[in-house]
Amino acid sequence: MNFSAKMLRDDALKGKVIVVTGGGSGLGKAMTQYFLELGAQVAITSRDLEKLKNTAKELEDKTGGTCLPLACDVRHYDQVEAMLQEVLKTFGKVDVLLNNAAGNFISPTERLSVNAFDTVIDIVLKGSKNCTLAFRKTLD
Repeated sequence: MNFSAKMLRDDALKGKVIVVTGGGSGLGKAMTQYFLELGAQVAITSRDLEKLKNTAKELEDKTGGTCLPLACDVRHYDQVEAMLQEVLKTFGKVDVLLNNAAGNFISPTERLSVNAFDTVIDIVLKGSKNCTLAFRKTLD
């Protein structure tokens, strides 16, 4: 079995616009690369714009696709709305939202401080809620 073979044809996402929160590294970066290989235009977001710019350039160079880096702290609804407006201004639509942003600490949960635990919850849960609510009208 070939686990590195693509599951979809190269143009399967042609004309689609995808937003990936937490797209600067890890799973978000890997999924973004695959979406670009399949023909999608992708906006990637995180709090670290420099990291996003480097990732976007690297992925565009690898795939020939279009990757838009946008700084956004998903914990703040106003930043999510501003990010969405930039995506719409650039691409004109959004077809898919991938809530991938996460806050992680390399520590057992019981050793996390109250602040660290709240940060994880705010990014993962509140961030997903903020993005889903902001994007819901564009994804109908």
